[in-house]
Amino acid sequence: MRRYTLLTTTALALCAAAPALAATCTPVGAGFTCTVLGSDPILSTANGATVTVQSGASVVSIDDKVTPVAMQGDNATVLNDGLIEQADTAGFAITGEGTGLKVVNAGQIKSGGRSIVMLSGSGLEVINQAGATIESRQQTIRAEENITNTRVENWGTISATDGRALQLRAEGSTVINHGLLTGGEEVVEARGGFHLENYGTIKLNDEANIVDEDGVQFAGGTVLNAGMIRGTDDGIDMDEGTVTNTATGRIISLAPDANDNSGIDIDEVYEDGVNPNRQNGTVKIVNAGLIEGPSAIGADDAATNSVEIENAGTLRGRGDLAIRLAPVQGDSKLTVLAGSEIFGGIRFGSGNDQVIVDALFGGAIADGVIDGGLGLNTALFAGFQLDDLLSFSLKDGLVSLAFLDDEREVSGLFRNFTYWELDGTRYSTEALASAATPVPLPAGLPLLLAGLGGLALLRRRA
Repeated sequence: MRRYTLLTTTALALCAAAPALAATCTPVGAGFTCTVLGSDPILSTANGATVTVQSGASVVSIDDKVTPVAMQGDNATVLNDGLIEQADTAGFAITGEGTGLKVVNAGQIKSGGRSIVMLSGSGLEVINQAGATIESRQQTIRAEENITNTRVENWGTISATDGRALQLRAEGSTVINHGLLTGGEEVVEARGGFHLENYGTIKLNDEANIVDEDGVQFAGGTVLNAGMIRGTDDGIDMDEGTVTNTATGRIISLAPDANDNSGIDIDEVYEDGVNPNRQNGTVKIVNAGLIEGPSAIGADDAATNSVEIENAGTLRGRGDLAIRLAPVQGDSKLTVLAGSEIFGGIRFGSGNDQVIVDALFGGAIADGVIDGGLGLNTALFAGFQLDDLLSFSLKDGLVSLAFLDDEREVSGLFRNFTYWELDGTRYSTEALASAATPVPLPAGLPLLLAGLGGLALLRRRA
């Protein structure tokens, strides 16, 4: 039997338990403080209301039609040190319907359906403190399509057994993760104007059995990753924006090596679920850590946008390609910096593409062929001069070359490149091949130079 108790003119406490077991939370100002186990569910319509659930206390509903804590006023706050639970297999644990709902959790929030749902209004903020948990069967924290300016800061654990840990479906959401985010689908789903800083772990909660799900999916925005982002489909699936992966960052796809999944996958259109789909904009990826998958960075076959990659870390393609852009991909650029390691080949699209090799880089640019695809493509070797060229060969359209400068050797295999730029001078392939052809030396001079160590001098810039 459900009973309704009028506590103030602006708030109601709803009880779904037997009267002998029921307890009401104490009215405090515009809100309530819950101090015992089994407190009645709360419906608050007051502006500026604060509901506090103390350590050792609980607010529980066993009816999916009754939300344990429902906040309908503006500038509302929920402070939980105890337990807030929706025990039914559906329904919500906390709901918001106003401008500004802040939930600070130091205890446990759980639901058989969804845990925290912003139904209308804007400005949801959730802070999950270290050691605290927010868990559900379906989406654990959800903001609907019209709920802008959602912010989630996690130091504990936010998990969903079947659904997403975070489903943020409107413009302008922010996630700062220092803890653990796990889900049974895409762990984090966001739309446009998204900002993520990850210093913890984002992964599927059962990676051995949950297939074809991303770690993070968003339409547009920025990601700063210094932790782990891992998916069984793609690590990150994005339409446009910037991903910065720091030296401690790991972005990984666990998909089978033969698949076309990627550590970072670039979609062909911008799709935010609200506005009509459109061509996506530029993608920029700055990597100093590890990006890995069947390909480290890949694009859907119909993608036509530009992609800019700066690599000072490791790009590992467990299939044939480390970087796999689409056949019609627009003008794109790869900058190779000191510390770069690229395992797998590189395939550009049909734009006028560039590979820029910094003078501080040493080693093989990639351990496969760098294919520029269609277009007028340029390989630029910053700080290197023609005198630094150790070797150059052209056979069946494949260019193999190597430079040596200040004891740093740089080498690469190239296909479909039109221009080669050395220290500001541009050469065609034919011109560079001609310029690189050694001029015969007078008899006896090579022996003299060898004796004087002159061969080493020929390999260095004056």
